[in-house]
Amino acid sequence: MTIQTVIDKILAYHPPLQREETCDGFKCGYPEDEVTGIVTTCCASVEVIRKAIELRANLIICHEPAYYLHMDPTDWLEGKNQVYDEKRSLCEEHRIAIWRDHDHIHTHKPDGISYGLMKELHWEEYLLEDGDKPIRFHLPQTTVRELALNLKEKIGLNGVRVIGNLDAKVQNVVVCGHILPGDEEKEKSTTRLLMGDDVDVLIPGEMIDWTTACFARDAAQLGKNKAIIHLGHINSEELGMKYAAVWVKELVGPDVRVQFVPSADLYRYVF
Repeated sequence: MTIQTVIDKILAYHPPLQREETCDGFKCGYPEDEVTGIVTTCCASVEVIRKAIELRANLIICHEPAYYLHMDPTDWLEGKNQVYDEKRSLCEEHRIAIWRDHDHIHTHKPDGISYGLMKELHWEEYLLEDGDKPIRFHLPQTTVRELALNLKEKIGLNGVRVIGNLDAKVQNVVVCGHILPGDEEKEKSTTRLLMGDDVDVLIPGEMIDWTTACFARDAAQLGKNKAIIHLGHINSEELGMKYAAVWVKELVGPDVRVQFVPSADLYRYVF
């Protein structure tokens, strides 16, 4: 089976995109090569590439950019930066193909990354509504601290940033995607989520500090059971790509090795 055949199977599995422009596609490699193994990951870092080489896998399916901008243009890097040149040379030397699956995986209903997060956390039985973003869960009662530590362990993080009372008892959790600056209504919408009596904890990926985060802090300081567990963009989507190894394996069959390799927590914490 060629690398291109694998990609064709993945594209047939995903719903069609409703737009022409996409960041998905090959970032390097030789689609006509026979596939020797597949690695799924959130971000194709140098260490992930090295691990793929060690595993004798020549196809990396990643979710986030390989080359530091959303659409992965390389004209601003080629021959101008040693980091890019050495990373690209590593792939060329070992004929590693990197194929990005970002827009397509997000077209699923429920969203493919969020669905994978739910499956890997084993939260299916706690799901409310249809599982599309924002995803609501009614968990067995726990504390903010216990919930944060569970996420830390499951995702493999070096630490977790939390806003709120760590000992607050919580049950109603919303995985809400990224809290980013935008128009006023978008900024209000996530804060309104946390304002609701049916929401105790928000779990965003990326987050700015001066909107919903400040509301969560004020609420906690007033004794309310409101908290935010801030995972980080790549960290919050890592489990979605771990679950991708499951459905990719179903697509390619038993003769092709498929393995998840975590891109690992971007951050180290100095105390």
